[in-house]
Amino acid sequence: MSPVFAFLTVALFIVTPVAAREEVPVYGAKSSPFSSSTQRDFLPAKEAFRATAWRDDDWVYVGFTIAENYYLHRHKFLLKSLSPGVSFGELVLPPGEPMSHTTLGNINVFYDQVLVSTPIEASDTVTGPLAITVAFQGCSDQGLCYPPEQIELVSPYGSPPAGFATTSPRDTADNSSGAL
Repeated sequence: MSPVFAFLTVALFIVTPVAAREEVPVYGAKSSPFSSSTQRDFLPAKEAFRATAWRDDDWVYVGFTIAENYYLHRHKFLLKSLSPGVSFGELVLPPGEPMSHTTLGNINVFYDQVLVSTPIEASDTVTGPLAITVAFQGCSDQGLCYPPEQIELVSPYGSPPAGFATTSPRDTADNSSGAL
């Protein structure tokens, strides 16, 4: 074996593991070989779709603040009373923005903010806060659609939060079933 060939063979054995170590990614505690940077860029549903509830004598209101580049599906809202002896009438929703969804076809969605409401139906006068369940579904403009979400809220008696003070869903909304 020539000295040049021997030198090149030894150099190859020394350099190859070093080069391989630099090409193999090292995963720390916060990363995984199964995640990608795009997966980590999506907000958790609780951050993408922030809900608040309140009520007056006759209506329950649920307002959503929706993160930028995210939207909620109009046809996926459902409100249910968890308070004994209280049910809700027909859900009132604004029309939303039309969208051609890749898997759902033509639907209406909400960006930025939406306020939904429903009349309170009870045999006795209802005082105090009401416990409610709100179901909804939303997506990101980058293609991620979250599974349907269901959250429990308490709707205290009182004025709407500042971000929803000028919104009146009963005046401009289309009715749609979705309240129980």
